[in-house]
Amino acid sequence: MADRLRLLTTHDFFGSFAPVPTSFGTLPGGEGLRSRARALRKGGPTLWIDTGDLTQGGPLTPLTSGEGGFAAAAELGMDVTVVGNHELDFGTDFLLRNAPALKCPLLGGNAGIDLPATALLSTAIGPIGVIGLTHDALASMSAWSLTPDRVMPIRPDPAVDVAALAADLRRDGARAVVLALHDGVDWQIAPGRGYRPEPARLFDKLRAWARSVDVIAAGHTLGRFFGAIEGTPVLQPWPLGAEFGCIDLTFGGSQPAFGAPHGIGIEPAGPWTGHGAERIDAAADDVLGRLAAPLVALSGGPAPLACFIASAIRRLAGAEVAIAYVTYAQPPVDGVFAALPEGAVTRLQLLEIVPYSDHRIVAAEIAAETASRMPLLREPLPQKRSTAWRRDGTVPSSGRVTIATTAGAAAAVIECQAGERLAWHDTGTRLDRAVRHLLSHTAQASR
Repeated sequence: MADRLRLLTTHDFFGSFAPVPTSFGTLPGGEGLRSRARALRKGGPTLWIDTGDLTQGGPLTPLTSGEGGFAAAAELGMDVTVVGNHELDFGTDFLLRNAPALKCPLLGGNAGIDLPATALLSTAIGPIGVIGLTHDALASMSAWSLTPDRVMPIRPDPAVDVAALAADLRRDGARAVVLALHDGVDWQIAPGRGYRPEPARLFDKLRAWARSVDVIAAGHTLGRFFGAIEGTPVLQPWPLGAEFGCIDLTFGGSQPAFGAPHGIGIEPAGPWTGHGAERIDAAADDVLGRLAAPLVALSGGPAPLACFIASAIRRLAGAEVAIAYVTYAQPPVDGVFAALPEGAVTRLQLLEIVPYSDHRIVAAEIAAETASRMPLLREPLPQKRSTAWRRDGTVPSSGRVTIATTAGAAAAVIECQAGERLAWHDTGTRLDRAVRHLLSHTAQASR
């Protein structure tokens, strides 16, 4: 009788342990993800491979200075993961110090730090080899962190020989080899056509490696794709724990046979009960006000949600101009990547839609001439896929202007756009207070 193994893949969970509301329903959260994995494992030998950006980005990042994301992720139950750019949100030393908390191999053969390139995992049908590679442009993502001044690997090693690594794993007994890559398909939301994957760039990258491995698990770009390159299956399910990528391998001859790669949807299974649950529950119970109508940010389209956040910051900070972003807090199933649905707005929801900040509101002065040239101060600002920046207020024609924003990634990106270091000062208020104030004083609120 032939041996069978089910491979499950995930990517870009971003520490989304809480089942927060979205424009299309509710994120499954950590409880939904691990309960579905446990149910699927009952069907036979199963291997769960994650391709990175697992631990940071959700509410536990600012609430625990990053450590809680590692401890909670260990309770999900995956078998191996790959270092993503956000695993480095607190620097290399922090990552290496906390990696053992995951209780599964953390791979990153091209990361330029002390991480293994491969793992040979025992299963009921024999060993399976995994090659783990991170994104090859880590330095370009340095601003997107709660601590943007941390030291990042300057440049990942591009010379990793995937074919040689795969051959070594097979010599060590691997019955199949999976390439787990923290990169994936590009995509766009096309008017009238919805979500459309664009795999050309990824395929150009994979073409030299594809025949060396049996399966490729992708991620990072927040898109979805199931297909093949050079006959090798490629799996990239929806991110944020919304879906498993799945493929069944059958071993009966010299080479494994494959079922069709596909997605398995994941439903919420209640609040997260693992590490950090009490902090998440407290943020969920902190209701800031109520919205009379939903606010969303559409991929490549309008982003009234970002305008709302910018307005809240400016009004409470007393600045002339506020700049704010919202970013991926849900898979773009309906074209929306961040949303505050109608009804109660909680501090937990803000932690999801405005990550990479401790939510302190900071301000700095800048020359009006410099500000007028900054792309972030032009509305609407074209963005790639899943981040929207908006401003509130008017830049004067001359003199200096006070700009307010959230500490962390937003302040770092604004400095990059301005081309100078700014003297940010803490305004003494926070984003949750600003949103609470706006909801209590505007017609957007419901009573």
